Amino acid sequence: MAMRKPKEINKILKTLTDRGFEAWCAGQCVAAGEMGHDALDWDIYTDADQETVRELFPEGEALGSRVTRIDNTTEVISDDINVPDTYDGVVADIVTLEGSIDDQLSIYDFTCEAIGEHAFKAASDPYAGRRDIKNKLLKPTGDIEEIFRKSPAKMMKALKYVALYGFDLDREIYAAMNDRADLLKKAPKEELLYDFTEAINGNSAGKMLKMIKGMNLLPAIIGDEGRSSERREEQEYELLCENIDNLKHIAQRRLVVFYLVFDRHYNKAVSYLPHEPEDLELYLETKKALPRLHFASDDTSLKKFIYGVGWDKYNFIDKVAKAQIITMGYNNQRAEGRDEILKVILREKQPIFVEDLRIDADDIIEAGITDDPEEADMLLNLLPDVIHKYPYRNERDQLLKYAKAFKKSKIRRALRDVTWLR
Repeated sequence: MAMRKPKEINKILKTLTDRGFEAWCAGQCVAAGEMGHDALDWDIYTDADQETVRELFPEGEALGSRVTRIDNTTEVISDDINVPDTYDGVVADIVTLEGSIDDQLSIYDFTCEAIGEHAFKAASDPYAGRRDIKNKLLKPTGDIEEIFRKSPAKMMKALKYVALYGFDLDREIYAAMNDRADLLKKAPKEELLYDFTEAINGNSAGKMLKMIKGMNLLPAIIGDEGRSSERREEQEYELLCENIDNLKHIAQRRLVVFYLVFDRHYNKAVSYLPHEPEDLELYLETKKALPRLHFASDDTSLKKFIYGVGWDKYNFIDKVAKAQIITMGYNNQRAEGRDEILKVILREKQPIFVEDLRIDADDIIEAGITDDPEEADMLLNLLPDVIHKYPYRNERDQLLKYAKAFKKSKIRRALRDVTWLR
């Protein structure tokens, strides 16, 4: 029985076969499909030459002399950093065969990928890949040590099968990775980051992380700090492996929880692979902010914290803190208390941000407190510290009174959020 394929792929296969050409799917897309998973990237092999392929698919992009790519994906970008971006559609590389389909399948490194699915003929499975998929065993199609030597990144690809699909590694693959762990540090860091990010978001990420630790592959992910043997770190890593699969599938959150295990070396660990600058900034800020969030135990301190980081980052940092409760078994009393406080703040519509104030910079200028727009903005941005403590003072007259006092006295400005004890 042929596996289910996306409508875009079926359309390509039908176009080729209607013209009398061969049309085979192969690679990771077939492996995923055999297990009932969706695939984004598809490899399609045909005996049609590329001139014909580009005539049939004028929307395609030529990639060299043997490949035409059809990319109809649309990235769905979320404004909320707690909601992962997704893709609609698929990418298909239409490749002109050199020799038979079995000759072509020999280029794949793992048996589960070396399966040719035809549009209507019986599948070609020269390496018994379907059997290995059924047994969830990752096996090589050739000399695995040579494969890793030529392309160390294939080690991480092997681990992706563990993380995404729950595979076990064949003895040959495990031995080669265990013996030559140093090779993984030679893999391109961009490729390593992409694959590791995808893998840590899998259903069996904990199983993968255990293998990474056991085979001494951590230095390739976080640098030489991965060789640390501090007892606390070892214990937290074990807890992470046991519990990370209980977290939601949000890669950024899982990555931060992973990096937090390397507490004293966090900044170096998180900076080792080339994260996008905005992601790296978020990860570094999260580590710094977590202790402050921990002590945001009343409405004033919580509003002050949210004001300092903004709603999106607050939600991300808060979710990371709660993810640590799940993975590390921390007490959740503070998190529950924080949620209750926040419910009251939102229900009562207590002001948090400058936008919540009942005046703006123009009001400060109109009141004659200053005629300098920059100074008016500065004074306006001092006022949230007042209303965080005294939300009922979010009235025009009172806010202007505070703005005037801050204009006159640097001491008043400096001490605006100090609570005096008697």
